[in-house]
Amino acid sequence: STKATLSKANVLMVGTGEYTTGYVGGQAADSDKGAGVVALTMFDLRRREKVDRVGMCGVNGQKFPGIRAHMQKCIGDVYADMDLTCETFPADTEIKPNAYEDAVKAFQPG
Repeated sequence: STKATLSKANVLMVGTGEYTTGYVGGQAADSDKGAGVVALTMFDLRRREKVDRVGMCGVNGQKFPGIRAHMQKCIGDVYADMDLTCETFPADTEIKPNAYEDAVKAFQPG
């Protein structure tokens, strides 16, 4: 029998708040979602070789350095073999309400 070769999914997360990253108001969310849910799941799926490229889109790119540090502390330093590489939209220096347009163009549908 012939086994179909499935390509890994590329994932664009739209939104950078509590449910996605666990990062709210410049700190970890004071809830059961301190490490986030969506990003944690995508990084775990990449570790399991189901997901390849991961992107995150928000409005305020100035939050991304804090989000990256938060994800390192709550995910990278806690779980083994988690690649936290994540393309972010907009750039760290930008506030861009329509950054999702650039992000969608950078990812293939599917």
